[in-house]
Amino acid sequence: MGIAITLKNYLQANRVAFDLLHHHYAEGSHNTACAARIPSRSLAKAVVFRDEDFYYTLAVIPSDRKVRRHTLNQIFDRHLELADEEELDRLFSDCARGAVPALGQAYGVNVIWDEQLLDVDDIWMQAGDHEHLIHISRRQFEILMETTLREKFSAEAPGPALKKAG
Repeated sequence: MGIAITLKNYLQANRVAFDLLHHHYAEGSHNTACAARIPSRSLAKAVVFRDEDFYYTLAVIPSDRKVRRHTLNQIFDRHLELADEEELDRLFSDCARGAVPALGQAYGVNVIWDEQLLDVDDIWMQAGDHEHLIHISRRQFEILMETTLREKFSAEAPGPALKKAG
């Protein structure tokens, strides 16, 4: 599939220079970063929430972190829940299930992004399938996100469990 058409049109309309990186099929942000051989902190992970009025918000964080939902609830003064797969299929209809791009504004979805993404020079994000990532500079990312909300709402995610020897 490559890049989702909605995302491609959005990037082109905003004159964004980007690279498309092909990698082996991978699901989940940790596996995607490994397959693409990029730092987890540079992969912008999109997590979609809905409030009690079914208003959607896409939260963008580095993939090595987790969303502090309580903090998001305080920021928006709403009760946010994770959107389910069927909702994501409707919102991101030209994307493979589970391959939500970090540029929700291309799909008309409210976006908030975590300040931790300012700590990297290059940002990768899902292109709409499980084999491609879009690569842009942090500066370009900031320009794309200038009309969205930027806050601190993530925490360090627990690392993979280590197996004990013997």
